[in-house]
Amino acid sequence: EVSSEQAANLASLFEMAKALAAPGRLAIIGALAAVPDAVLNLDELAQRTGLLPAKMERDLRQLAEAGFIRVVEWWGDTPDREPLPWKLAFNPAYLKRMPQLITTLHQLNNQVQPAPEKAPLDERTKTLGRFMPDGKLLDWPSQLKRQLYVVEEVAKAFEPGIRYTERQVDSILKQIYEYDHCTLRRYLVDLRFLHRADGLYWKEPVGLVAV
Repeated sequence: EVSSEQAANLASLFEMAKALAAPGRLAIIGALAAVPDAVLNLDELAQRTGLLPAKMERDLRQLAEAGFIRVVEWWGDTPDREPLPWKLAFNPAYLKRMPQLITTLHQLNNQVQPAPEKAPLDERTKTLGRFMPDGKLLDWPSQLKRQLYVVEEVAKAFEPGIRYTERQVDSILKQIYEYDHCTLRRYLVDLRFLHRADGLYWKEPVGLVAV
């Protein structure tokens, strides 16, 4: 259901869209917007746009009705003919209305096509989002299940099959958890995400080993 305010905003947007539907009118807006504080007469505007003055009247009226430009002065006042737009200026007032008009479009779009509900996060994603939001460990979780999620994620920093010295392992882990990289190294080995022998560490290419 569309409110009266939304209907009015839609009508304004419709008029704006119609006003922008011709290259000549876009040229007029662009010429006036290029000198937003100036007032141009019809001949000056024609020179800047390359349009014929005699063919600009309808476009100028439509742009003024849509709120893009202002007619500062009219020319001619005869009983058998309406006055012509003569001096014109860019109208910045429409820019102030745009946020309200765009909000109306968002509201109506959401009514027609509601945003899909976000799927609930699983426990692993929640844990990593809390303890490792940017890939660095902020704190060590107390629950074993969360520790497993964290250690499994940390193990991704090591390439399977490559032998690492303890110094290399520490260098990698310090970038993840500078506060206590030794705890990480111990858990990686104890939980068999990394293997250790003869002072070297490695991750098996076959994947993780169940504990």
